[in-house]
Amino acid sequence: PYIAGYKLGWVTDKTIRTKLCQVGYVGYDAASLKYMGEEFAKNILPTCVRQNALERILWHKKQGDRIVVVSASLGVYLESWCQSLDLEVICNQLEIRDGILTGDFINGDCGYLEKVNRIKNKYDLTQYSTIYAYGDT
Repeated sequence: PYIAGYKLGWVTDKTIRTKLCQVGYVGYDAASLKYMGEEFAKNILPTCVRQNALERILWHKKQGDRIVVVSASLGVYLESWCQSLDLEVICNQLEIRDGILTGDFINGDCGYLEKVNRIKNKYDLTQYSTIYAYGDT
């Protein structure tokens, strides 16, 4: 019902992300998911990243800029991809208890305005004379 509601515009992206994780990951072995996430980051994610976005990331790296990927995606794969490019990341973190996923996010969903909150909590933006921000929505 949540997916249908999302497709009809009745359910927000935050709600669908939360519900899908609660259904899809509750009780799942964290080490297995970490392995699958790393494989996904290595083999699949590079084929999904827009070429112009990757070019821009590499341009910023060449300039010596600090680059932070801020996303509502899951850290289980995004962290590995960012690490491969030496990028910092702020994203959704799945809660683990005794090696098993609970289906919940640590500190809630990192979507929409929460991205701004997490950036401001982690970085002193007054230390930067220029800040670039890019998005895909």
